[in-house]
Amino acid sequence: MIKRFIMLAMAAMLTIGALNAQSTICNESTTLESLATYMDTMRTIEPQVKLFYTNLINNPTHSYRIEHLDVGFNGCTGRVDEHVVLANGTTRDNVFIFNEQGLLTRSVIQGNKGTKTEVNYTYSYDPVLGYTLKQSKSKSRTINYSPIYGDHGRRESVKGSNGSRQDYTYSEQGHLSKRVITQPGSDKRTLIYQDGYIIREEVGGKVFRYHYDFDTATGKKFLIAIKELKGSDVIHERTFDYDIDTHGRYTRVAISLDGKPQMTITRSYSK
Repeated sequence: MIKRFIMLAMAAMLTIGALNAQSTICNESTTLESLATYMDTMRTIEPQVKLFYTNLINNPTHSYRIEHLDVGFNGCTGRVDEHVVLANGTTRDNVFIFNEQGLLTRSVIQGNKGTKTEVNYTYSYDPVLGYTLKQSKSKSRTINYSPIYGDHGRRESVKGSNGSRQDYTYSEQGHLSKRVITQPGSDKRTLIYQDGYIIREEVGGKVFRYHYDFDTATGKKFLIAIKELKGSDVIHERTFDYDIDTHGRYTRVAISLDGKPQMTITRSYSK
């Protein structure tokens, strides 16, 4: 009887400890840094924390997912100032602002005629399911988004009021394996993932393979090439020569197509 009581008490303590861990890590003010640290250091991951983390980083506007000119933001937070110099010498300046959860809240992107498009993003929060994209608003358009969740609570789709849609497929282990992006008037884009990184893209009948360099100091992969394939033959290749900082963020990327320079992107980061 005493043994049974002790076992029940230990089980209760473990349960309380797990709940405390969840309440500490999974809340509205949680940071991406605290979640990433938990995921990297805990030997046993609480299912609720994993669900919260999965739904967070798989938002279409998360810094682990969003790309600009094919160069990702590798999970950064804060402000990113981007200076782009094209091969013909013209320049563009862009700004991206990510909150403490790594979600994009504002982007200002300069077009090829010098015009700038500013978009602001807002999110909804659920104590169990976490954050999801709610709205994007620019001077000319407002788009409202609706999430669809599967049986395990993972976000499986995000539907936009403009007819856009993003659909997610997960492996048996719950890791993202495929994302299908549908935009009105554009070709459907299918991205295949492995270990959180895009390895294959299919769009408009074209197939691309992504290649990375692994940095042991930061534990992250960095894009070095995107090869366009026709069968097994490489018909075009974009290459990326880069510098990174101690946080594993791109500070400079020189992009070439078939050996000819296309552009150089310089990024600076601040809170």
